[in-house]
Parts: sequence; structure tokens; C-alpha cells
Amino acid sequence: MAWYVVRRLLQMIPVFLGATLLIYAMVFLIPGDPIEALAGEKPLTPAVEAQLRARYHLDEPFITQYLLYLKGILTFDFGTAYSGRPVREELARAFPITIKLAFMAVFVEGVFGIGFGLIAGLRKGKLFDSTMLVASLVIIAVPVFVVGYVAQFLFGVKWGIVPTTVSAKASFTELLLPAFVLGSLSFAYVLRLTRNSVAENMSADYVRTATAKGLSRRRVVTVHILRNSMIPVVTFLGADLGALIGGAIVTEGIFNIPGVGGTLYQAIQRVEPPTVVSFVTVLVVIFLLANLIVDLLYAALDPRIRYA
Repeated sequence: MAWYVVRRLLQMIPVFLGATLLIYAMVFLIPGDPIEALAGEKPLTPAVEAQLRARYHLDEPFITQYLLYLKGILTFDFGTAYSGRPVREELARAFPITIKLAFMAVFVEGVFGIGFGLIAGLRKGKLFDSTMLVASLVIIAVPVFVVGYVAQFLFGVKWGIVPTTVSAKASFTELLLPAFVLGSLSFAYVLRLTRNSVAENMSADYVRTATAKGLSRRRVVTVHILRNSMIPVVTFLGADLGALIGGAIVTEGIFNIPGVGGTLYQAIQRVEPPTVVSFVTVLVVIFLLANLIVDLLYAALDPRIRYA
């Protein structure tokens, strides 16, 4: 197991380097001059402009800028935003909020998606199964921003159950409704994935053997059917965690959440490569670690899998 983890970490190095290089190149090619965007309507003198370009290494070739940035990342120095504030402070402010929101969304889609999917798979072809399939299709068809605005109006404005916006503290109560909105689309996929996996495993030989041995219905479902059905679901949830953190821009915008999405969107508008690349680089690391954890969970879910 330990050697497998080391090998996977070594495999992540070229992926990390390739991803950061691609991200830096894409940000480097964004139209617009960041120094002009920083100056606004008031033009800078040539001396001040040259000083700012030298300060942020904008007068260096692209590969030199990337190597300097990579050196800073390896020493946990994410540089300084064009506003003068260290990017590390922006990361420390925004990421805890978005990570909390993403984990709440994964919990919502995992618990409700797996629960409803299990019941639908056990009752394949019956009323509950058909209802869940239709409901999941409706959720998939409706855009997230529509679900967000409708939920905000109903639960926040009309009924007053939860706050309509999120404060800087981002408490659990304030993030509850955004978490349901953010996880709604993935909830539908988890439900359908669990339902199909459970329905398929219901007719497996090991399930018939366990039933023939006289095992209780509860044990057959929880130990044999559900456990083996979780392998594709866990794979989806692990990949979805990184996607939720990076794709929370719409939800954070609707509920005014001061997280990664809003900060990243503002940085793109201001053409701030240090902030954009640093945030996306951390997202890449989170995505890689989430996939490593998913791979390690396979051995716990399926005893046939052993890492040599």
C-alpha cells in the first residue's frame, strides 16, 4: 500500500507540471494588458510602468515567468496580486469557504443520491423507481442558475427559512441552501448511477448465493449489493469534489459567497495571472489528491482489489 501511494504521488508530478504549464500559458494569452488594467483610466508614466513590469516579471520571456512562478509555488510563495495584496491571503480567505461548501454539497448528493438510488434499484420498475428517474431527468435538464434563483426566492425571500445571501463568516446555516443548489445536478447523477449499479448487482451470482445460504435481506443488501455498487459511485464523488470546488462560480455569485468562484472571476476580469494561476493550481492539487483517496478506497470497498 505504501509503495502504491508513493508511485501514485510520483505519477502526479508530470501531471502537475503539465497542468500548471498549460494553465499559465492560457492565462498568459488572455487578451489585455494587466498593467493597463491596473492603472485604470489614468495612464502611467513610462518609468512607473517599467517598474511595475519588472516587479511582476512581465518584461521576462514566457518560460522565464513560468519557471519563476513554479519556483514560488514549490516554496509556497504564491506571489503578490496587482492590488498589492499577497495571493496567499486571498487563498486563505476564499478556499476554506468554498471547500466547506463543496463538502456540504458532496454530503448532500452522497447521502440523498445513494439513499434514493438504493431504494429505486431495489424496487426497479415500480412507482418509486419511475418517479426518481423522472425527477432526476428534470433536475438534469434545469440549469443550476435557475435552481439557485428559484430556491433563493422560495426559501429565502418568500418563506424566510434560510438567509438569501451568505456573510463573510459563511456559517453552516447560511451555506445549507447553496450546498443543496450546488449538489443538485450531481445528486441526480449519483441517484441514477446508484440505481443502475444496484439493479445490476441484484441479479449477480454472489447475491443469489448469499440469499441461498439463508442470509438476512438486510445483510445481503448492505454487505453484498450496496458495497459492490459503491465503486462507480465513489469514483464519481471523488472526481466531483474537485469539480464542485472549481465550478461553484455560479452558485457563489447567486448567494454572494466570498469564495473561490467569486475571487477567481474577479481576477480574470482584472487580468491578474498570479491570482488566477495560483487558485487554479491549488484546484489541480485538490483534484489529484481526491482521485488518490478514491483509488485507496477501492480496496476497502472491493476485497478483490489489492495494491502490490
